Amino acid sequence: MQLNTRQARLFTLANLLGSGKQIPAHDIINSLDCSEPTLTRALKELRDSYSAEIKYSKANHTYQLVNSGQLDKKTLRRMNEVLTLNAELKTSKSSGRVVLDKDKKTAVSLSLRMRILRKIDKLAELSGVSRSEAVEQIAEKVVDDLLKEFMDKKRREHK
Repeated sequence: MQLNTRQARLFTLANLLGSGKQIPAHDIINSLDCSEPTLTRALKELRDSYSAEIKYSKANHTYQLVNSGQLDKKTLRRMNEVLTLNAELKTSKSSGRVVLDKDKKTAVSLSLRMRILRKIDKLAELSGVSRSEAVEQIAEKVVDDLLKEFMDKKRREHK
């Protein structure tokens, strides 16, 4: 099972805090490779999704899981197994070449009917990507097809 970034972040956070020890915020941020606001959102999701009680110490700037809620040892073990599997999937899919630059992306707001959104979600689920990546794949395929169609039409008109 391939995890999206948010799921991987949540599972990693759960495993970090699962020991019940105080973990410095900067260690968590480094492990999750995220910003402080992202950490705050991930902590909220962990609290909400698993009824976990996480205490923050202002003096030490640390977080501690004081009541695990639904985060029992079995759940944490499964999360760890899924994280390991996810890491193996990512390394097996690598082509052996290193790409250091990231594609520049721009946020776009779309208003879609729910039936279209459900289809996009289904595509994302089946292909193991996020909704955003699924929309990007759809857009790229459709735009490529339309460009080809219009270029062919233009060539026929010029003949």
